[in-house]
Amino acid sequence: MNNIIEQLKKYPALAGIKKKEALEELLTIINVEITIYDEAFGENQRAALRFLVDVCKKKLPRESITPFVIRDIDKLLSIEDDKARKLGYMLIGICAPNECARKLSAALLTEKTRFTRPSIILALGNTDSPKKYLSAYVVEPGEPKHVEQETTALKKALSKSEPAPQTKRLSLPDTAMVTSMKRSALISELKEKGIRFHKRGDTGLDVSTAALGRIRCYDEALFFVGTLDNFKLAAENLNSFGCTGLPYRIEAGDFRPEERRAIIQKISLGMSKFGYTDNPSSYAFELRPLFGGNIYAIFKQKQRFDYRVQSISASINPVTAACVMQICKPYMKENADVLDPFCGSATMLIERGLIKTPNSLVGVDISAVAIKAAVANRKASKQNISLIKSDVLFYSASKFDEIISNMPFGNRVSGHESNIRLYNLFVERLDTLLKPDGIAFLYTQEKKLLRSEINQNDIFTIVKEEVFESGGLFPTLFIIKRK
Repeated sequence: MNNIIEQLKKYPALAGIKKKEALEELLTIINVEITIYDEAFGENQRAALRFLVDVCKKKLPRESITPFVIRDIDKLLSIEDDKARKLGYMLIGICAPNECARKLSAALLTEKTRFTRPSIILALGNTDSPKKYLSAYVVEPGEPKHVEQETTALKKALSKSEPAPQTKRLSLPDTAMVTSMKRSALISELKEKGIRFHKRGDTGLDVSTAALGRIRCYDEALFFVGTLDNFKLAAENLNSFGCTGLPYRIEAGDFRPEERRAIIQKISLGMSKFGYTDNPSSYAFELRPLFGGNIYAIFKQKQRFDYRVQSISASINPVTAACVMQICKPYMKENADVLDPFCGSATMLIERGLIKTPNSLVGVDISAVAIKAAVANRKASKQNISLIKSDVLFYSASKFDEIISNMPFGNRVSGHESNIRLYNLFVERLDTLLKPDGIAFLYTQEKKLLRSEINQNDIFTIVKEEVFESGGLFPTLFIIKRK
């Protein structure tokens, strides 16, 4: 619990990818959202509510927290601290806008603190009938900043009743800058498929736009449109892409929270002069400002991960899973029998099936929730995967050529101590589960623990370690064989 609180205290100061990855790390703790909800009315109120607002954008945590939000609606609406109350309104809007609409509407009329009102307006915008609650609302005169914020929020909330923008056939540039969570894996995939690339800085790669549908290890494809000092250029480039008349949204998550609002307002105002509308609720593409002042556009590409229809807390990012499998590919066999002993929502198994044809794919997980998610994803992927609800420590079956897994890591249930026993027993089970020439691909943040267990074992040895950077954390892929 103390470790959770320490991580929670640091969370609000993070931004961009580091904040995203810190959230994912906290999600490795079972029921962490419920534990942190208890802090929403305690000493770490602001930090707890900030985390809950972010984490409840994910389906499973939101489903866990929603009953508490409905139960505690009056407490959330009467929080004394203005900034915390603002976050409370946001949490209600994410979890239970329809159930709490009447009380939110009343709060909007009685709220005296102007900077919190936009959050109530946006929460009501998430209801099934924003116009019912907001069509008669009049923004009061006052400080220009507050008037502008309320007006923008009202426009955004009411726009959610508008139909989605019509999709146009776009004419995108020949080259895109792609990012990746593991650059070496992406480069390996590009070389293997004969796709030419050019390195851009420390993280980006320029590749052919036409090749995007052939690669899995990239995170996002970005197209340069302009700079923060030249919105005319941005508009001209977007017009040449075929975006004229299409609404957009701005994602400034790479910047610190105190910088983000000013950058979003600058882009929104600058682009409006050239006929482009910022509509976060109904948009056709995204504008992404990056450090250095460049602005990139991101468009919906052919979905590589459409199979991921359900996930669970601590599900591995599918791009990360694709990168892990790409690094493991030289060690894989055709027609292998493959086991994932902690399969979760089956992301690793599905990516394994896509990279080299297996004979069989088997997923085991002790959680019924995980197996349910895996079944849904299996159906969407159209892969032949056997899914079994069981504890792998007691699971008996034929031996496998490969064991792949995003191992349980983080502070689960009893914390690190519970993983000590799990990893010890699992490494002992490897001999039973693997064929004589079998190989294990294990991805974990508990690298010291796994390394120690393997080194103390007389049967197995680590043949390769590959570190993945994860917002100050460094999960590691271990490739393990018999000695």
